[in-house]
Amino acid sequence: GYVAPALVRDWKIPSASLGPVFSAALVGVLPGSLLFSMLADKIGRRPVLIAVSLYFSALTFFTARTNSVDELMAVRFLAGIGLGGIMPNAMALVGEYSPARLRVTVMMVVSNGFTAGAAIGGFVAAALIPAYGWRSVFYFGAAVPLAIAALMFFALPESLQFMALRGSSPRKIALVLRN
Repeated sequence: GYVAPALVRDWKIPSASLGPVFSAALVGVLPGSLLFSMLADKIGRRPVLIAVSLYFSALTFFTARTNSVDELMAVRFLAGIGLGGIMPNAMALVGEYSPARLRVTVMMVVSNGFTAGAAIGGFVAAALIPAYGWRSVFYFGAAVPLAIAALMFFALPESLQFMALRGSSPRKIALVLRN
């Protein structure tokens, strides 16, 4: 939504033609959350979170390369699928590692973090578009989850519940709990 005015000017299209584009990512969130939540139950939250963050990063990069409303809508839908995989798995992992007395508060902070990130996008877009054009917003938007995926690769623990259900050694679980 933040890039719409610049996109309308650049592509010389009516602003109403972007209506379906705005909902495409949100439509993708539902199947993504269902698909990747089930997958995380089978292979673990850590690999799913890293993979969908990389996937979302790639699709956000491809968003900057689109040249038509139809391409933009398709890529945003596919990106929404990745976003749908991030939110519920991140919440589940945060809930699992939060102390019981702070669990609800921590989960609220994390869920509000998604909203805050979207709001911050407006400030980023306002700075980037005049200097570098609308595509720069998506390049920046692709770099952030890429960096987060790299951090997760090195620092994100696996779900304790998943480890326990899959028969990980008590020693390995204890090591994760200590860190």
